[in-house]
Amino acid sequence: MKFKVFTVGWEPYFIDSLLAPIEKHTGFDFIHGLVGDASRISYAQKQFPQLKFVALSKTKEDPLPAPDHELLASLEGVGIPTVKSMVQGDPYIRHRSERESLGYATLLARSIQKNIKKLQPNVVLASFDCIHSGISLAVAKSLGIPWVAMAFPVIPDNLTGFCFGLTPNMIVPILRPVDDGLKRDAKAIIQNVRCGGQRVIAYRAPVSFKNWVQQYILHGSNFINRVLKRNVHGVDRFTAPTLWERTRDIVRRSINSFFLPSGSMLSVPPSGRYVYFPFHMSPESMVDTWAPFYQDQISFITQLSLSMPADVELVVKLHFSDPANYSRSQLQRLMHRHHVRVASPFVPSLPFLERASLVVGITGTSNLEAALRGKPVLIFGDSPYQHFPRTERAKRPDELYEQIRRMLALPHPTEEEIVDAYAAYMARYMSGRINDWGRPIKPEELGQFVNCFHALRSYVEDPVNRASYRHL
Repeated sequence: MKFKVFTVGWEPYFIDSLLAPIEKHTGFDFIHGLVGDASRISYAQKQFPQLKFVALSKTKEDPLPAPDHELLASLEGVGIPTVKSMVQGDPYIRHRSERESLGYATLLARSIQKNIKKLQPNVVLASFDCIHSGISLAVAKSLGIPWVAMAFPVIPDNLTGFCFGLTPNMIVPILRPVDDGLKRDAKAIIQNVRCGGQRVIAYRAPVSFKNWVQQYILHGSNFINRVLKRNVHGVDRFTAPTLWERTRDIVRRSINSFFLPSGSMLSVPPSGRYVYFPFHMSPESMVDTWAPFYQDQISFITQLSLSMPADVELVVKLHFSDPANYSRSQLQRLMHRHHVRVASPFVPSLPFLERASLVVGITGTSNLEAALRGKPVLIFGDSPYQHFPRTERAKRPDELYEQIRRMLALPHPTEEEIVDAYAAYMARYMSGRINDWGRPIKPEELGQFVNCFHALRSYVEDPVNRASYRHL
């Protein structure tokens, strides 16, 4: 009997480039649930006749159901975000009315529930993005069906794993042995990180007139593409911003960028002791889905500053990809707080990280970079980086001062402790590829993905694992 995979929310072009080759090489049976305007399914079937699709949403003409609060509440439980946090973690749904957002959640819950019962998949494959992923997790867990999302660590960038929940620390335990070879690899990567040789691929905000022109040309091209291919992409108000919302956001960010108070920002680290917090991108699943309680980073910093010892400053650095997300008045209010300094997004982060006495993060890669340097790291999200020698998960707000004060006095870990912890971190993942889908998949990378899916099948088909999946 074929191993059946039901995907939720994957785009047809991405399915065709990644999952279709995996299906061919594994012999698995993939059925793909599409979100967005349900009429798009005819375009998808015409463009990719070899793939199997089902629509999970509705057409523009279909009415949205009234919120079924009883159904939604019945899906909530341990290991599952509340439906309200799913709504708040979705970059589009959170801007809709309560009736619309919960009505859409009801629509998804009923549709996904119906399809899972009909298809009886061995596993549901979703992602970390948007409300359909959270709803699919909740429904799958209620029906006792294993749910996974693919995970791609940033350092190193050639590994792949599966998560059984909506945080990156919920890794399906398909472990590699921590042998001497893995420790040698870990040591080499640590040295590369410390010398600045490990580069993280990321978008960088424009810093020149030429960059700005290029960005606005891209905005215009995206607008035209969206209008011309609206039906193909299934654009609706639940899976994309309206044109007015997108225009308003571009204007807001342009104004914020023009009035960015760069002259008042740090360009080099301060000379005294400081706690360092690098901003996260927003909106972005690293905060929206993984740690929705910390979405308002301005409020987060304000509260964090109250827990700082009197002789320690708090240095926050705007994200180099996202400096225009905050207004001049928001940043100036931060700067006016006692012992809070704001660093420029256009200067290197490495000096601020290396000079910090303590690094604070929610889920970001800076936590890992700091841990590999032996820095004490205070982490607020459910991150896989919390398992290093001097990293800790943040405690309750009234306990933070004591936790910060104690962590500032922690001794530096030994090199062996760091290498062992990083090797154990890497052992949680399998050989895969970089999470950059602008690059074509090489044959050897496809082979590694095929191995990952075979390992997943072996795991979920084990009777013991299957029985315990509901409680993971």
